[in-house]
Amino acid sequence: MLKNVQVTVLKNGTTVVSAAEQAAESVAVGIWVGVGGRHERASQSGISHFLEHMLFKGTAKRSALEISRAVEGRGGYLNAFTQEESTCYYARLPYEFMPHAFDVLSDMYLNAALKPEDVARERDVIIEEIKMYQDLPQHVVQEKMQEGMFSGHVLGLPLSGEEKTLARMDREFLSRYKSAAYTPASTVFSFAGHLDHDECVACVEKVIGHVRKCKPLAFKHVDASVAQKRAVVIHKDINQVHAAVGFRVFGRHDDRRYALRVLNSLLGENMSSRLFQSVRERSGLCYSIQSSYQLFEETGVFAISGGFDAQRAESALRLTVKEMRRVIDEKIGPRELKRAKDYLLGTFRLGLEGSGNQMMFLGESLLNYGRVVNPEETILGISSVTPDDVRRVAEDVFEPSHMTLALVVPRAQPQRDEDWLAVFEKL
Repeated sequence: MLKNVQVTVLKNGTTVVSAAEQAAESVAVGIWVGVGGRHERASQSGISHFLEHMLFKGTAKRSALEISRAVEGRGGYLNAFTQEESTCYYARLPYEFMPHAFDVLSDMYLNAALKPEDVARERDVIIEEIKMYQDLPQHVVQEKMQEGMFSGHVLGLPLSGEEKTLARMDREFLSRYKSAAYTPASTVFSFAGHLDHDECVACVEKVIGHVRKCKPLAFKHVDASVAQKRAVVIHKDINQVHAAVGFRVFGRHDDRRYALRVLNSLLGENMSSRLFQSVRERSGLCYSIQSSYQLFEETGVFAISGGFDAQRAESALRLTVKEMRRVIDEKIGPRELKRAKDYLLGTFRLGLEGSGNQMMFLGESLLNYGRVVNPEETILGISSVTPDDVRRVAEDVFEPSHMTLALVVPRAQPQRDEDWLAVFEKL
């Protein structure tokens, strides 16, 4: 797994982390910024994602085409993503080009041109991206679930923003936000593969060591005062019923996170999970059904979602509730528990293979926990989960007062909101 991990913090608060593997043919470089959707005000909704797009549009010395060619032209891969609490820009390429990849990424990070004509053009691109997702009911239902779970809070807003918020974002608007958000103390430079840590530190020090130290952006925490809707139902011209039931849960630092991972594995993470086998394989009530979870700093979401035959959607949801209830009422057998743990441990270990995955793990680890989490810590945490731990966390998670049900249904669907909620009364 991870080898030769080293961490250096520069005087201005910038963090450099690396995992060296001299037998690797590649190196992965990532710039992680601890800012995302939940750091925005409502009037700024979508700006983190917009800014991510804009960093690829050129700098003072490179055009957008030159940025992509600089990495892809050496057999590499360049991309980025925005989440609720972080934004990451990354590249992976043959190891001898590490300084070159870093030069490209750091140039984007520090010197994005943000030309007005590029801002206007990219705004239109993002609006088309939003429209594309609005045409996908499986995406809409997830978005509406999160909106209902964190009603009135920025965590309930879409990461891509909305047309009305994007419309007011010009070059100055984006530049001010970037100056406040992209600070040394909020940034982690993550490296993995065939590399030398001191060389990585020297690269970072050269380009960002002179940037003055300043306070990172903060965000509003979620507490009991943040409202949660019981149900959100959207009618569209579709054939299936798309449902997502979400529960507001604890944050990433809670010790129950390991039991939650096992619960998710048992219930709906893969094709051998209880929901997939019961609702799809044995009953034929859907094509897709799954569970998932996402943990933030102080809160989180556990969700079950699927697309169901409109005539039998209620039956599918009742069977889903039955499986949720069974985790609480019936003790999990040793063989099923072992299968779930073996799956989690196997995917975790395999997920740490390769320089790209290792770079991701290091960056997320430092941003989320302020340290590199030893993989053995995660392995021990999962291995130590007992049947009682899973039952207790299921009781905690499947609390009806913490539930939001979102549905996207055909326009002619006869059920009222109360009918859908009644399905979950036995939970």
